[in-house]
Order: sequence, then C-alpha cells, then structure tokens
Amino acid sequence: MSRRARLCACLAASVLPLAGCGGGGDAPPAPTSLGGTTGGGMPSSSTLSPAPRVFDARALEDGVRQVLTQSYGLADVGEVRCPSGQFVQAGISFDCEVVVGGVRKNVTLTVQGLDGTYQVSQPR
Repeated sequence: MSRRARLCACLAASVLPLAGCGGGGDAPPAPTSLGGTTGGGMPSSSTLSPAPRVFDARALEDGVRQVLTQSYGLADVGEVRCPSGQFVQAGISFDCEVVVGGVRKNVTLTVQGLDGTYQVSQPR
C-alpha cells in the first residue's frame, strides 16, 4: 500500500467512528472540519466571533434592588422588572421598572463594560 493510501485509510478510520457520537435520536451528527473552512469556503465556527453575551434579567433585578437599598438607602423597594435579552455592551442604556414605597417608578441602567458592570440611576 502506498504512503498516501495508508494516510487516507488512517484518516478514514479515525473519522468514521465519530459519525455516531454526540447525538441521540434523529439528530444528525455535528459537522466536523479538518481544515480552517467548512464547505463552500466559509470560515469554520472556531474562527467566528463569539456570540454576544446577554444579561440574566433575574440577576439584574436582584442587582438593582441591592443598589437601591444599599447605595441609595431606600427601605421599601418592592418589585423590580428588567427587560430580558439586554446585551452586555458598553455604553448602552435601558430602563427597569421598580416599585418604591408602593409607587411604580423607573431606573435607567447604563452598561459600563463588557464585564457586565452597570450604573443604576435614582428612581424617577
């Protein structure tokens, strides 16, 4: 057997067992790539930018409540509602609804950095 034929036989033997792994039921096997591109010359998933991070709305609500009580000294903070799907992107702002002393108000969160830090405005 030539050197090239042995190399192809070894590659085929090492790739074929992977075809049945990682899936269950009717799911197709995950695509694999031996080079830096997938079919059609498109970059492989390892060369694409990571998906943007999104805040967890429940964690934001807990954080807003903590800022309002500890930093602003508000004692009667009730419900806090922040919108879901907000991206962790420096410079963006969005509002959360809060109930303070039984009155519905808004606070603005301004994202400071990609690490997820943000500032909370006073209720208005």
